[in-house]
Order: sequence, then C-alpha cells, then structure tokens
Amino acid sequence: MSLNPVNLLKSAVWRTAFAIRESGQALERLGCRLQGIYSYEEIVNRHVPVAPVKYDAPTMGSNAFISPSSLVVGKVELGDSVSVWYNAIVRGDREKVVIGKNSNIQDSAYVGAVGEFSPPVTIGDNVSVGHGAVLKGCKVGSNTLVGIGAVISEGAEVGANTIIAAGSYVEENAMIPSNEVWAGNPAKKLRDLKPAEKDYLRNLPQRYMELSGQHQEIMDLLKEKQEDYTH
Repeated sequence: MSLNPVNLLKSAVWRTAFAIRESGQALERLGCRLQGIYSYEEIVNRHVPVAPVKYDAPTMGSNAFISPSSLVVGKVELGDSVSVWYNAIVRGDREKVVIGKNSNIQDSAYVGAVGEFSPPVTIGDNVSVGHGAVLKGCKVGSNTLVGIGAVISEGAEVGANTIIAAGSYVEENAMIPSNEVWAGNPAKKLRDLKPAEKDYLRNLPQRYMELSGQHQEIMDLLKEKQEDYTH
C-alpha cells in the first residue's frame, strides 16, 4: 500500500518544525543556565486573582494583600491592610461585599452572596475568617473570629468581639450579640467572652498583617525576576 505523497510531505514538514522548535528551546535553556537565569523552570500561573464582573470591579485599600491563587471579583471593597489568602474566594458578582481594615480571609474561605435575593456581606475591622469558613450574605462585627470551617448563613448578624467556634453553623437570620462565644450545629451561646480573649481578638489580625507583608515581598521579587527575564 503506497502512502499519499501529500501526507508524507505534511509529516516531514511537521517533524522538521518540531525538531527546530525543540532545538531552539534546548539552546535557550542552555544559554539561560550559562547566564545563571533559571526563570524558565518556573510554572507560569495565568490565573487572575482580581477581576471585574460586568462593570463592577473590586477596590482595594493600601497594603492589601491578594494571594496569587485567591479570587476577588465584582462589587468588593477591601479596606487597608486586608489580606485574602491562598484559594480563598470573595465574590461580589451578585451582591456587594465590604471587608473592613486589617481583616483577613484565610485559606480556602468563601465570602459572598449565594443567590439572587441574598443580602450583601459586611465584615468589620480586625476580623479573622478562618480556613475553609463560609460567610453567605451576613454581617460580622469588628474584632471577631470566625473559626475554621464555620458557616454563617444568609441574613445572620454577628456582633463585635465575638468568637464563632470552629465547625459551627450559624442559622439564617440568627442574631448573635457582641462579646459572646457561640458554638455547635446549630450554633448556640457557649459563654461570655473573657477579657483575655478580647485582647487576643484585637491582636490576631496584626499577625496576619505582618505575614502578608512577608508574602507580598516574595511576590514582588518574583515579579521583578520575571520582568528582568522578559526584557
């Protein structure tokens, strides 16, 4: 069975082009190594952490840290020194999300509205939202800690200087007063907040502010290296 000459020609052209491309890439890598440049080994992340939805784009205060793998979209207002950590999602595509200064949204947390009629989300100053927590259409007062994996449902309001324990489920339209500790599923008052815990709640965001500054320095350095390599 004879092969089609056209197909043979196409195959030869493709193989030749492949060999040229591979040879060029190999020479480029060799040249980079000889010059001490190793940027070609880094994986390029095309994910965009901050993005508009229609005509609504996020706004950020000074010294805000948005991790490369997080997502902040739509009608979102971030105060000064807010940090949004790795794989966290802040969605303002349905309703507005406002996060006060010095607050931190930790790894894999979700903040935003979940439905067409969901209320907006308002988070006060110096709030710590723990890893994997979910805040849906709710209000959270200042100096509050939302524990790891906790869920605050739509219409709920959490007062200032409050602790929502890890794994708790705050029901829809629940009203939680200030200066209390709540836990359980559904969440119930556990006890009043202790004076030492109030100090802890005020100081906790400062740790994340310092840590976010360190991470931002790393991101700036990587960006500088990439720009040096591409110019």
